[in-house]
Amino acid sequence: MTPPGSALGLSRRARAMPLSATIKVSQAAAALRASGVPVLDFSVGEPDQDTPTHVVAAGARALAEGRTRYAPPAGIPELRAAVAARYREDVGLDFAAEEVAISCGGKQALFNVCQMLLDPGDEVIVPTPHWPTFPEAVRLAGGRPVFVTCRERDGFELRVASIRRALGPRTRALIVNSPNNPTGAVVDADQWLALGRLAQKRGFTLIYDDTYAKLSYGRTSTEVFAALRRTIPGRFVVLGTASKTYCMTGWRIGWTLGPRALAEACAALASHSTQSPATFAQYGALAALTGPQHGVAERAAEYRRRRDLIYGAVVAIRGVSCVEPAGAFYVFPNVKRFLSSRVPTSLALASRLLADQQIASVPGEGFGAPGYLRISFARPLAELEVGADRIRRFLEGL
Repeated sequence: MTPPGSALGLSRRARAMPLSATIKVSQAAAALRASGVPVLDFSVGEPDQDTPTHVVAAGARALAEGRTRYAPPAGIPELRAAVAARYREDVGLDFAAEEVAISCGGKQALFNVCQMLLDPGDEVIVPTPHWPTFPEAVRLAGGRPVFVTCRERDGFELRVASIRRALGPRTRALIVNSPNNPTGAVVDADQWLALGRLAQKRGFTLIYDDTYAKLSYGRTSTEVFAALRRTIPGRFVVLGTASKTYCMTGWRIGWTLGPRALAEACAALASHSTQSPATFAQYGALAALTGPQHGVAERAAEYRRRRDLIYGAVVAIRGVSCVEPAGAFYVFPNVKRFLSSRVPTSLALASRLLADQQIASVPGEGFGAPGYLRISFARPLAELEVGADRIRRFLEGL
């Protein structure tokens, strides 16, 4: 107990929870910019394009029409139906509107699902390199993340055999992010089907984070997800967001698709926490999902051009190895050969890169992969060209 009059004592949960590595770097870059230093920020995973005009207009129209009152905890019915319809049309997943819960972004979708699925001591398999929030959401629900390493020499691809070896009596779920943040690796159809069969046999829930699903640069099989739903109908959960696909990061719109009992539980949790995203923002998302979709493919084509530029520049640096990302908008180069007693970690290297060259990147420690850097190419081509040259000169200088 904290003695009367002493400093505020935070909970063990608060003391154990780190700030997201990407946010930490972004804050450091913002502080430099505020002091007048021109920083090239390749740290935060955020599209540089504006939200489409028809989406902005729908949000403004909702405000003008007075749609500013509380929305239901599960989201407005029209948006829930639109999410279900978009997945049905795009990938053949047949979820009912009642099996959809709208959330304040993808992070809340993940948080709510973990809270509603996990009991203290339950284990969740988290392939690594991983998005930093995956293990923290598990821990905040009282669970224990079990990390399974995806190796660079395998293209960071997920191997079902590795997942099978990590299973235990307390395994409750597996989180799969494809395309992966930070590596850009994509799970192929055969591996998806094998994961579904394993989930069916061993009785765990397969949680699919599809944040970057619309940013794949090769052939992707969409039929596999309908097959997964048939194989494990009560154990297949999809987490999605409007943030990347529709350039709506600040609108804070995400969703969960899964068994109706889970959607209702997530809505019940929201009713005691956030309620739901801003009502007008939900009408903006409704316009995004039901309106023209050609812009989605156009943005993916632009990101592919950017990927080709930055990937080619990075692998041309002597001493750097890098897997070509098959999706998302990051390259994840291996910089271990540049570490030394003066620069012992990729965290130290990223700090030096920011201080010396005004390039913000995210060290691999934040993704459970020390010795790597995550570089976002969600920036204009001209910035990427300048940034790639600075990174080359910096590493050669080491």
